Amino acid sequence: MQRRNPGPFEPIIYVVQTPAFFRVVGIGGLLLFTLIFLSKAADHSAGAFLLGLALLAALWIESTMTVCRRCRHFGTWHCAGQGILAARLFTPRPSRIGQSRTMLHFALLAIYLLYGLFWMWHGAVTGILSTLWAALFVASAIPRDGFSWKSTPRSSQAA
Repeated sequence: MQRRNPGPFEPIIYVVQTPAFFRVVGIGGLLLFTLIFLSKAADHSAGAFLLGLALLAALWIESTMTVCRRCRHFGTWHCAGQGILAARLFTPRPSRIGQSRTMLHFALLAIYLLYGLFWMWHGAVTGILSTLWAALFVASAIPRDGFSWKSTPRSSQAA
């Protein structure tokens, strides 16, 4: 299947979609984003902090059960140890997931990012930087050859 050409941003997109960029900017940025927005939420109220923690826990559990168990990097350090941790807690699953589960995963991720951005925008600099990071995070999470947990097995593609 032919990929859409990203136009003048093609060199940037190809760098952003590398595994190293995803690990450093995507996963590392997500950790920093989470720590900063949870600290801002905690400064506001305990309820806001607990809601952020609940969203983090829900996203982690859902991501681990939906994506990590089906990923070709299950049991490896590809995602900064998430695959290793998932392998210790769960068994691998077949690689395909349904459309409703995919939509649930992306909806939960969107809610988490929007809640975090709400708190990040309580400061102009953190709001601008985290909004730019969020765009890079989403772009880096889309691999060049498609999502490993949604792909069809190679043998069925050849047929």
